[in-house]
Amino acid sequence: MWRKIVVDSDFEAGCPVLAVSVEDQPADDDEPRRAAAEAFDHWTDLLAGSLREHGATADAADRTATLIVAAIEGTVAMCRAQRSTRPLDQAAEALEAVVQAVIAVD
Repeated sequence: MWRKIVVDSDFEAGCPVLAVSVEDQPADDDEPRRAAAEAFDHWTDLLAGSLREHGATADAADRTATLIVAAIEGTVAMCRAQRSTRPLDQAAEALEAVVQAVIAVD
């Protein structure tokens, strides 16, 4: 999905949740930051649930879900900076191996 988004946008699109989470927030209103944290938590929970359904232990599922979200968010930023999908493609390949190891071993 992200590969298509960054290519179709000529490497201009990024994740609005990440953008909000790294911007300076006013001291009296951190609602955008809290909303971003909730979005990250939601995505991580969804991924962890899927990993558990496929045989991963709860601990491995939580760690791997966090890794997936962090890796994708970071590589989307790298794609924009480098104007290339290579970081995303490499991360996706590596994450596939991690997921397979977690659901096969755990």
